[in-house]
Amino acid sequence: MHSISKLNRANIRSIVTVIFTISTFTLSLTAAQATISCAGYLPSSYFKRIENNAPFAGKLVEQADGTQQLQDLSGNIVTDNLSDAYIVMDKFVLAKQHGKYGVINANGKIIVPFKFDNIQTEPDIATSFIVSVKSSDDKSKQGIINRYGSWIYPLADARIEHAHYDSDDDRDYFAITNNKGLTGLLDDKGDWAIRPKYDAIHPLNTCTGQPLYLQVRLKDKTALIDKNNEILIPFAINQHIEAFNTSAKPPLFLRSTLIAGSTATGMSEDFQDEIISAQIIDANGKLILASDAPIRKLLYYQLYTYKQASKFGIINAKGDVILKPQFDSYRDDADTVWVEKNGKMRRLNTFITLD
Repeated sequence: MHSISKLNRANIRSIVTVIFTISTFTLSLTAAQATISCAGYLPSSYFKRIENNAPFAGKLVEQADGTQQLQDLSGNIVTDNLSDAYIVMDKFVLAKQHGKYGVINANGKIIVPFKFDNIQTEPDIATSFIVSVKSSDDKSKQGIINRYGSWIYPLADARIEHAHYDSDDDRDYFAITNNKGLTGLLDDKGDWAIRPKYDAIHPLNTCTGQPLYLQVRLKDKTALIDKNNEILIPFAINQHIEAFNTSAKPPLFLRSTLIAGSTATGMSEDFQDEIISAQIIDANGKLILASDAPIRKLLYYQLYTYKQASKFGIINAKGDVILKPQFDSYRDDADTVWVEKNGKMRRLNTFITLD
């Protein structure tokens, strides 16, 4: 009785599936797309810094043959024969020319030459560009060019993902997997924050204005590290780590112990049946709370359930105990949460106020 009702779970999953399908379809139509999205996560300090940026000093004009021209504000042609063009952060035009992608500024200066099969960038920040070319055997080489047109990482047999944006330093970080399958973290100056040594790197709090934390995997073990490669939660097998509350000071992380052989990745809400126990641990490695079951968020509230000594309790997003373990089971019907105590089901709001 401690899970969401089957009907509600099915309805919610259906809605999420539809949204995900639409999002995936939209992205599949766009050859130049970001590998992370900073939208909704950038701190106010970032927007204060860019609020006085000058607007883009040009305009894109559709032509009768379907191509586009970049014109200055007086209508003079700066660059023509463009297609799939759009303005990125009032600074650049990312477009195709003669079938290849490139990037120019409002004056027509070439930032990224028009010779790439794909360009990925983060449209909310527009600081660097991941470029790729395909060979005759359909394999891709990838590299990184910065906002000034200089190479950060030359074309290579590598897999590159935009991993993090540090809004304080106005700096990008990239997860780069080399041809040996090892992954490291490179900044937009071309310096390795973490040299390639891990089998996988998963950033946990991109674009938030907070120091970067990452779950890393080495063979069958995972750990939590910061961008300086300091280990905060030691390597262990059957371990999954995700952000719990990065707004807390220090930030909080959810560490889950998985059943043997689990290959689950992503958010723990998607594989609750594979979780044996869970802990909330802060960025200093301090244990905040332990649970004998998955720590699960209530659907409509910023509250979570945990379990100790066969009883369920309630905590908030800071890991503070709101109700000590005292319930035999619970049922989350979205707007109404039921808890079982002394053989009776009662609404959770009879014990605490639900906002």
